[in-house]
Amino acid sequence: MTALRASDPSLMTTADHERIGYLRCNALGHAWFDVPSDWSTGFGGEQLTVRCERCGSERRDVLSSVTGDLIYRHYVKPESYTYPKGQRPTRKAFRMMLLEQRIREARNARKRA
Repeated sequence: MTALRASDPSLMTTADHERIGYLRCNALGHAWFDVPSDWSTGFGGEQLTVRCERCGSERRDVLSSVTGDLIYRHYVKPESYTYPKGQRPTRKAFRMMLLEQRIREARNARKRA
């Protein structure tokens, strides 16, 4: 599926539903905060781990303790965050999906009020 079909939930798989929860990260970027590093590396240097407060993805960096240069970077993402090869929507498509979701949420809020 090239785009999430949020307008018709009956067409969505479980992974599609979970990906809706990651929509803001895909449209806007991650909201990183630093956390303790609980992983080991064979590279030497200083570990820096940041985690996204929205989706739980982690970015694990190893930095030179002398220069601060990035030596190594690895991402750990939730299983349903990734898309099959060739099926990931563009950043523009993610932004459009986010706008559509916000419009739906605003309409639903007005109906409840």
